[in-house]
Amino acid sequence: MERIRFDHEYDDITSRAAANGGLPAIDVTEAVMERISGGAAAGRKGRRSFMRPAMKRTTAFSGALMLLLVLSVSAYAASQYIEIRNSAGEIKVQTIDAITPQTDSADNKAYQNYLNKAQKFAKPGELVAFYVLGKEDEALYTYKEKPLGTYAAFKQEANRTGAQLLPQKLSGYSFVSGKVAPYMPSTDADKQTAAYKQVLSELKAQAAAGADGKKLFMKAVPWNKSGVLSAVYTKGDYKSELTKNPLDGGNVYISLPSGQNAEKIKVEGIEVIYNKRTISEKYNYHYAQWYDEKQDAFYLLTDLGNKRLTKAELLALAGESIKVLK
Repeated sequence: MERIRFDHEYDDITSRAAANGGLPAIDVTEAVMERISGGAAAGRKGRRSFMRPAMKRTTAFSGALMLLLVLSVSAYAASQYIEIRNSAGEIKVQTIDAITPQTDSADNKAYQNYLNKAQKFAKPGELVAFYVLGKEDEALYTYKEKPLGTYAAFKQEANRTGAQLLPQKLSGYSFVSGKVAPYMPSTDADKQTAAYKQVLSELKAQAAAGADGKKLFMKAVPWNKSGVLSAVYTKGDYKSELTKNPLDGGNVYISLPSGQNAEKIKVEGIEVIYNKRTISEKYNYHYAQWYDEKQDAFYLLTDLGNKRLTKAELLALAGESIKVLK
């Protein structure tokens, strides 16, 4: 059974969320993981990871601020939650109740401190591996995003990393910018690869030669495999963002705050989960989300502009996206 894997698109979810109305990071403790993934967490009993804070293992999308837990296995299901299953009957997307953030733990604060330093070390577009002396024997990863302001640059980066290219035009909307983030090694299988072992060996060699008292060691790592990619489109005063998250056999859990519901609607023959997320009177968002079984990918569509789409308009745009992406 594969270890739970979390991906994130952005370097510092806390600061980005705070700037947009404030969604704190989730500290995914062993108890919370037991609640969500059952047997998956049981495989790690007695081994509390320094990397339990979900800053590394949470997917957040620009503008949308939707927190998603991307899990490699699932033993958590309840009839009251909305699900999308594949043709084999396996749950691929499911809504769950929001998990109470625990941002004050010592591990969370320590990890955030090291992550911030690694982010300052990274150049735009760089994947950086870092190692913390005295913690778990593993290489950790972070990425400093690099917005791509032309479709030619977006296409070039997608082709370089083997990503399926998102369209230049979308139902009258035009591409204005895009992002291609790297796949960041985190699963047990990843950690058995020669590339991962080489990076960890080099970081540990740095630590062995480092000055007394130094705990953090970092290096930029070349990358050519994409993870999450997204594109922003505009049409007059309207702005929308389409994000693709390859699952690699994993699952997506959509966290819904208390009192904020979702519904499943058929659009172009595909099951789409529609929900709103109200953070404050000023900050509220709505989303259309679906699973593409052929690509084993999760898509999220939202609007970003000052002029907002109606529910019907967002779902119509989702339908056009589904047709174009087939």
